[in-house]
Amino acid sequence: MNGTSSAAGISPGTRRSPWLVLLAVTPGMFLALADATVMSIALPSMIQTMNSSVITVSWVLNGYNLVLTVLFLTMGRLADRRGHTTIFLGGLCLFAAASIGAALSPTVAWVIVFRIFQATGGAAVIPTSLTLLMSAFPRARQGFAAGLFGGLSTLAASLGPALGGALIAASSWRLIFWFNVPVGIVGIALAATLIPRAPRERSEAPMDLAGVGLVSAGLFCVTLALIQSNTWGWLSAPILALFAAAIVLLSAWVAWELRVERPLFDLRLFRNRSFAAANAAITTVDVAMMGTAFMLVIYLVALVDYSELRAAAAVTFVPAAGLVFSPFTGRLIDRFGPRWLAVIGALVSFVGLFFLARVMRTDPFVQVAWRTALVGAGLGITLPCLTSAGMASLPTGDRGSGSGMLNTSRQLGFLLGVAILVAVFGHTMHTSVVRAAEKARAVVDAQPLLSKELKHYIDLGIDQAESVNATANIADLRKVVHPLNGVPLPNITAVEAAVLLNLRDRLEAIFVDDVAAGFFWPFMTAAIAALFSAAPAVFLQRRLPGSAPPGELLSA
Repeated sequence: MNGTSSAAGISPGTRRSPWLVLLAVTPGMFLALADATVMSIALPSMIQTMNSSVITVSWVLNGYNLVLTVLFLTMGRLADRRGHTTIFLGGLCLFAAASIGAALSPTVAWVIVFRIFQATGGAAVIPTSLTLLMSAFPRARQGFAAGLFGGLSTLAASLGPALGGALIAASSWRLIFWFNVPVGIVGIALAATLIPRAPRERSEAPMDLAGVGLVSAGLFCVTLALIQSNTWGWLSAPILALFAAAIVLLSAWVAWELRVERPLFDLRLFRNRSFAAANAAITTVDVAMMGTAFMLVIYLVALVDYSELRAAAAVTFVPAAGLVFSPFTGRLIDRFGPRWLAVIGALVSFVGLFFLARVMRTDPFVQVAWRTALVGAGLGITLPCLTSAGMASLPTGDRGSGSGMLNTSRQLGFLLGVAILVAVFGHTMHTSVVRAAEKARAVVDAQPLLSKELKHYIDLGIDQAESVNATANIADLRKVVHPLNGVPLPNITAVEAAVLLNLRDRLEAIFVDDVAAGFFWPFMTAAIAALFSAAPAVFLQRRLPGSAPPGELLSA
């Protein structure tokens, strides 16, 4: 126990209530995770108010996620060397200070710069908060601690867009950054007061800077490739070059880490079957989960005519169910172990996504809600299992770098999931729109009461709908499913007007039905990824070290 506490920066002689540690790390953890998604809702406002382009402003979001992925591992190791409390506080201070700079930025370029500093702070806060929280709870309650972290982290990331929308409605996108400042200050005060520090263990060995450089460059290449893959093209020269560079750099990093005396990350930890399985499964789970909410919002707003608020309410059942199930799952992990619970969670998520792929446009809200709640329940069962199993497999001196590796795997899964689902969506949507256009032209040609001139104009509208990139944004997708909107028409007779009124509804029904069918495979791809996560979960340990016998109920 002493080693575990000290490794996390908590002195065994000054151990405090784990609930106080939870209170201390929650504000910083919430800000760092929510800011990975909160700006997604602010991009249109920034484009308009700062007179910038979509591509430029997208880096306000992409830059943050890129830096998080690159620095998680390095910050975790730095915390092992310098103390987790120290790195947590330093990261949160940097995050709050960068938020002030972003709020005052005169241009988008400056916002992106300060977002990079924000992400640097966030990369320090997220892995250390996990380590501090799990080290605050006794060994018999590690599953419960992982459940708390899983529930809060899922809630923070999922509520980011809703929080951003509320702050923008109250003022402007700058309020998002100003909001971070008082919450960050409260978090700094709580952490400095409530988390006791262990005496720092001095080490004369230098930091593995070569390892830091190689893994950072490799992760930068693979992350940038995933972010830009659907924009530049998966088989384009830049993307292939980035993936090739990532393979070379990460291979060189592996070779270096295996020969250096004090590596940035001891790759021999992957010999531990449970730690390797936890990393593999957590990546696959996030491939399934992180693109699902993105796709569901597009489907509900563009095709079911939900308002953004109602669509957000439907998606909120994912984090809500996760928040409910995570602590409960943590208790079960402590009693029964993580292996089969993780498998059950993966299967529950698969079932939820399977039925989500079959949701109909005409289904009432409750039909969407129970499906998203089922997905969230699976997530709330699986993530605590993987987190607790992975962390419990680590030596105490490697818990920071191990947490960094687990968070890196999650972040890569998040980016990979969005990239894969968007790629599948682009392919299926193109096929669906082409199929709908062919059906629509056949219907128009079969109208005996319409003149050739009028049919020509209608065909122009169908051609225009077919040429629109339906995956660009919700507005463009709406143009596709309303093909005759904005099409100029020649002078028409009363008979043609009556036929045209009915024809407009028929054409819209054709496009809406085929486009809706195009969402099937993106959701099914997520379902298959969730199912695949059950395979590595089978290799988790049966019981956590120090857990209570199955029949014994322990209080927190």
